[in-house]
Formats: sequence, C-alpha cells, structure tokens
Amino acid sequence: MKTAVIGIGNIAQVHIPALLGAKQDIVALCDVDSARCEKAIERFGLQARVYTDYAEMLEKEELDAVHVCTPHYLHAEMICACLDKNVNVLTEKPLAISQTQLDTIEAAVKKSTAQLGVCHQRRYEEAMKYLKEKFSSDPVIAAYGNMCWYRGKDYYDSDAWRGTWTQEGGGVMINQALHTLDLLQWISGMPTSVVAHTHNDTLQDVIEVEDTATGNFTLANGGKMILNATNGCTSSFPVGLMLDSKSSRALVVGDHVIVDDVVLKKDDELPLFGKEEWGVGHQKLITDYYRCLANGEKFPIDFYEGEKVIRLILAMYQSNGKQIEI
Repeated sequence: MKTAVIGIGNIAQVHIPALLGAKQDIVALCDVDSARCEKAIERFGLQARVYTDYAEMLEKEELDAVHVCTPHYLHAEMICACLDKNVNVLTEKPLAISQTQLDTIEAAVKKSTAQLGVCHQRRYEEAMKYLKEKFSSDPVIAAYGNMCWYRGKDYYDSDAWRGTWTQEGGGVMINQALHTLDLLQWISGMPTSVVAHTHNDTLQDVIEVEDTATGNFTLANGGKMILNATNGCTSSFPVGLMLDSKSSRALVVGDHVIVDDVVLKKDDELPLFGKEEWGVGHQKLITDYYRCLANGEKFPIDFYEGEKVIRLILAMYQSNGKQIEI
C-alpha cells in the first residue's frame, strides 16, 4: 500500500522501519523541517517525496494510509483531514488531548469510509495478550499499576511543545503512563468513576503540567483499579502490573509474568515476557493494521478503543480529589 508519515521526529524512527518490515511502500514524508525528511530518506534508503505541508501532501498524493507522528496537539486535526479524504490513518498516542477533540474525531470517523487506528502497541505484547485472555473469563476484582520513571529538564527542553497544557495536553499521564492505564482498563474493564490527584513535584520551574499522578478507579463490578505514576524519580524502573480475580493473582515484574506464584515460560523455556518483547510492539501493531486493511477487517484498536484511556485521563485531570463519573 502507498503510505506516508507526518512528523519525522523520534517516534517516526520507529514507524518507518516497522512500515518497511510490513512491506509497505512509503511514498511521502512530511515535516515542517524538510531536513528531517531528507535525513530519514538517507537513513532508511527511501524513495519518498518530501513535503512541509501535510494538506498539500494529501492533495497531491494518492495514499492508502497515513501515519501521524506529530506533537500531541496536532493529532486531531491531521486525523480528521485524512478521514475527510477517506484515507486510512494510524495515529500515535494520545488519540486526542481534550473532549472537544474526541468529539471532532468521532464525527469524522462516522462520516468516513477509512479506518482509524491508534498506537497502543503494548496490547500486542505476548504477556498482555495472555493476561487479557486469562481474565476475560475470570474477571479482575483488584488491579494495580505502577510507573516510576525519570524525565528531567533536558527532556522537556528538547521540544518546545513538551510540558505544556495547550500542546502536550498534560504530563506523565497523557504521555508516559497512558500505556499503563490503557493496559489496566483493557484487562480489567472500563471503570465507572475515579478519584485522582495530579501535581508537579519536581519540575515547577520547567513544566506547567503534572509529573506525578495517582488514580483510584472503581470498576463496574465494584472492584478497585489503582494507578501510581511519576516522572520525578532519578532513575527509570520497569513498569509493574498486579491483577487479582476471585481465583487467581498475576504479576508483571520486570521481564517476568508470575501467575499464582509460578513464573510463566514459553515452549522454549524462556520467560513469556522476556527482553525480546520490548520494542517490538510497534512492528506487530503496524503489521496487523495493514493485514486488517488488506483483508477488509476491522482493526481492533479503533477510535472507540483509543478514546477509552483518554476519557480516563481527562477524568483524572478533572478530579482534583473529587469523585468523577466516567
């Protein structure tokens, strides 16, 4: 299929090789800085035309699909521009940074014949697929996620849009912890309410958004789903997940999945969730997206799946210690 990538920053360096690995034809690259496109063309050996205006690219190119890899605040308008032309679009997270943007995208989805996909690539890890299947018939009654990372001044100074409400849309929740929260709700079910606190503990003079967040979610079955996330540590630790049903307990710790005190292994005796799984989620997701397009199938992480975690994050931002219905 003829594809294009908008935004040739860090995450595009993951999308481009994944597209090539999925044997798709990258015919155009777009970035306000054309030099980024030229460097990518040289690095990956592409035969792609260069644009600095995505609207011009959509007018001139006959595209089957577009990848949106731009700063957060631009996702919604670019998604809608593609959908309005009935061009399939795969967007990086977050899908949107406001309820208004979600509403606008949903309206575009309903009018378009094209497919929108959202990059929640951690759903494609073998461990997460295993846990999703395990708890689909044995509902979660308690869940906990913990993300403790480091993001310093140098990270936020690297791009002017980072650390701002208007362009990033938030801090640790909308960016780093989004994946952890998405996995929790994907496996446990969509919560009905939340009491949350978000605050900036370590970077008051650098960013205007939160570096730390806690959320106490109530599940539909009355259980609890707890999330703790921070960028305020001096190191980055592996994300941890813990899940309880009435009959079983599962832990994801580092490179291991432990179910009822047993470390799960594959047929080759390697851990189910070993180091080989890290970093391959994009390749698996992108390959599956194009498989769905080629076969006329519905891609599993569509607007209605992608919007769930955004609704949860927006409720966390709204809460400030008060219970918010979701």
